[in-house]
Formats: sequence, structure tokens, C-alpha cells
Amino acid sequence: MFAFGIKTILTLLLTGGLIAFVGDYIGKTIGRKKITIFKLRPRHTAFMITIITGVLISLITLGIILAVSQNTRVALFGLEALKKTLSENKQELANTLREKKKINQEFALANISLAKAKLEIAALETSKQKLSEKIEASRKDTVLFKVGEVLIVSLIKAGPERLKLESGLKQILSAADAQVRSFGIEKKDHLIFLPPEEFEQAIVDLQLSDKENIVKVIAARNTLFGEEVPVRLEISENKLIYKAGEAIAETEISPSFPNPRIEQEIKKLLLQTHLLAREVGVEPDASGSLGSLPYAEILSEARKIKTYKKELIIKTMAKSDIYAIGPLKVEFKAFYK
Repeated sequence: MFAFGIKTILTLLLTGGLIAFVGDYIGKTIGRKKITIFKLRPRHTAFMITIITGVLISLITLGIILAVSQNTRVALFGLEALKKTLSENKQELANTLREKKKINQEFALANISLAKAKLEIAALETSKQKLSEKIEASRKDTVLFKVGEVLIVSLIKAGPERLKLESGLKQILSAADAQVRSFGIEKKDHLIFLPPEEFEQAIVDLQLSDKENIVKVIAARNTLFGEEVPVRLEISENKLIYKAGEAIAETEISPSFPNPRIEQEIKKLLLQTHLLAREVGVEPDASGSLGSLPYAEILSEARKIKTYKKELIIKTMAKSDIYAIGPLKVEFKAFYK
């Protein structure tokens, strides 16, 4: 490439010099012989010959450059098209990078959703296994419900209208009956028994209130598979426990912690939140749970914590008003220590 450039320059120099020499020679000859062109004076004719020689030098030089250099041809005749193509390529590259970023974000969300789905499937498999074990154990004459075990938790609006209260309590008892049948018991008779005097007492107590109340149906004694389940009712007001945005529990976490430790600290905070909520009156459901937080949210919070530069106080806050019936819906808030 370097040798080609030198040859091209030498060719241009020789060609220019030759044309200049010829032009000068012709100009001098015309000057001495006083030749005229287009009826011009000899001196003017010589001057014109010199100009024409200069133009020829430029044209021949340009012609040679165009003949031997593709880059020169592109620079003279295709530069605008090249600029347009370059601009289009840059725009296409920018669009491709944006699309790649979008795809990466969607892929990350898909991975989080997949992890969440796997955890939920695992939880369902665990529940299924426990239920199967309970059914199997029950069919071997072991206890299906222990005394004090909650069969179902529901709500009822108290008030003076007896018929509405009777209908509401009967629906709750029917739901408890269906819960017992879900273990595989096939009987036409009712499987739940509540003494009539206790049913009546519950109606009277509810008539004296105008609040929303929690009704728990609780096993009154140990019951074997297939037996009628004697129950009692436990009724309490569905009080407001936490207002939306109210802090429940807190802990200190450093962004310098490795990810597994941060996730572990968040889980400890959630456990502390559940314990405190139960202490102040949030009731667990029939399975004993106050509600759960998807692992994807724990993972997301851990990633957020890693972006901070100083130690933090992480608080669990009520996501909305939380009543005694639950569920315990919370969100995380981070504050610098």
C-alpha cells in the first residue's frame, strides 16, 4: 500500500512536470514566432497557452487520482451517500442496542417469574404431601383434628337482625363441613356438630354488637377420621391493627453483606414481623399462616439493598390497612442509619 502511494505521487509529479515543460515550450515558441489564436496578440496568446497548460495539469492530475484511487472517487462522488449510510447504520445500531436491553430486561423478569413459579410449585407439592399424609394417617385410626385445632376462619357482620346472623353462621359451619370432607370422608350426614345452646349464645352475642367480627370454628376434642367433629365457636371483633404505611418491624443491614446473607436477614425480618403481628392481634388462618411474601420480592429487595453505599435500617410497613383477620401484607422501606 505504501509503495503504491509513492508510485502514484511520482507519476503525478512527472506528469505535471512534463505538461508544464511542454506548455512552457509551446508558450515560448508562440511568443517568439508571434503566433496568434482567436485574433489575440501574441503575448495574450502565450498567456492563454499557459492557463490552458495549468488547467490540463489539474485535469490530468485529477484523472490519474480518480483512476488509481477508489477512496478519491468515493470522496468526490459518494461522500453524501456514504454519510447517509453511516447515519442509517448508527441508528440501526442504536435500535439494536435498545432492543437488546429490552430483551435482557424481559429475560431477567422471566427468570424471576420462573423462580417464583418453582417456589409456588414446591409449596403446593409440600401441601399436597402433608395432606396425603394426614389422610393416610386418618384412615389408620389416628387423630384427624386435635382439640383446639382451627378448622376455618371467617368474617360475619354483627347486628340486631337475627335471621341474617343465623344464615351467616350456618354458611360458616357449612364451609367447615366442606373442609372436613376435603380429606376424603364420604358421608351424607353433617360432619360438624355445634351444640344448639352454643349456636344460640353466638347469635345473642352478635346481636349486641354492630362491628365486623371474626368467627373461628375450632375442634372441641380429638377426632378420628370419619367421626363427627364436635366444634366450638370463638368470636372476636375484627379490629384495625395496623394503618396503611405504619411500621411493624425493623432491622439493620449493610450493603457490603453478600447476597445470601442479605436475603437471610430479610427473611429474619419477615419472621419478626409475623411474630409481632400475632402478638398485637393479627389472626392466622386455618393453616396457621399470616400470609407469605413471594421469594421474587425478597430477591428484588436484596438487589436494591446492594445498590446503597451505607448501612441501612430496613423496615416492614403495612401495605394497606391490616385488620385482625389479616392477611399481613407488607412492603419494605429503606432508611440510612
